[in-house]
Amino acid sequence: MATYDILAPYYDAVTGDCADEAALIQTIVGCRCPRAQTVLDVACGTGAITAALSAEFEVAGLDIAPGMLAAAREKLPAGVPLHLADMTSFDLGARFDAIVCAYQGINHLLSFPAWANFFACAARHLNPGGVLVFDIATAGHLASMAGSGKIVQEFGGSYAVLTVRTTGVASFEWHIEVFELQPDHSYRLLTQTIQMSSFPVARIRAALDPWFGDIEILGDGDAADPDHQERVWLVGSRRP
Repeated sequence: MATYDILAPYYDAVTGDCADEAALIQTIVGCRCPRAQTVLDVACGTGAITAALSAEFEVAGLDIAPGMLAAAREKLPAGVPLHLADMTSFDLGARFDAIVCAYQGINHLLSFPAWANFFACAARHLNPGGVLVFDIATAGHLASMAGSGKIVQEFGGSYAVLTVRTTGVASFEWHIEVFELQPDHSYRLLTQTIQMSSFPVARIRAALDPWFGDIEILGDGDAADPDHQERVWLVGSRRP
């Protein structure tokens, strides 16, 4: 089964309100590409960010999980294109003013060549001067989570229990258990294991350079040490 399909009905509850995330993306796109009209949301999941951006832009979504796209379809305006595709090799026959990838979607690509393939694919789908905006969970943050024990989130009487462990130099495994509250007050257990990877920010920036200029690294921690921030955003403009 495709990544996250089992958890699609609970994804929005676990990730929470996306308003701040969408507002940040809109601000970045507006500053870097003021005339932007079209946006592709890659690894769009249940379409929460896509839907929020649809008030300002002509949007499209792309994800590898059919269950996620089904959830996205329910919240998006009729006619919004949703593409079932791999983010490292998609070919939509269209170009966009901005491509975004939020909620650390790129961390689900497990090899650095796969990350580089996404950057190249994004560049091919951007208009000249178009902007790529994506965030990453840093390796330092994921390593910290791996040493923190179980993480429990409650939503509507149900619970999600997350356990992160390190599986390699740059690889991590998330074991997710959802205890779904039933009408008889019992719980149904759903489980899924998700693989993730992360790499040094300097290496990511270097991989962007062949296709993107004016690269920015945005975060809320020590700018001199982005690898130990919880999360950073990377922004680049497609070279002419």
